Amino acid sequence: MSKKVLSVKETAVELDMHPDTVRELLRRGDLAGSKMPGLRGAWKIRPEAIDRFLNRHAYTA
Repeated sequence: MSKKVLSVKETAVELDMHPDTVRELLRRGDLAGSKMPGLRGAWKIRPEAIDRFLNRHAYTA
């Protein structure tokens, strides 16, 4: 992953989840992100936050 910030939609693709699921994870604090100012402020997620989320929620088969 590159060092840019990702949108909810881009994060959903990386995690193979629906964008609404990503938003819920962000609201609950299960996935770290920054909400931009404004009434409909967009979430921005750093790639490192996705890596941490995957490491915490990884399971072995």
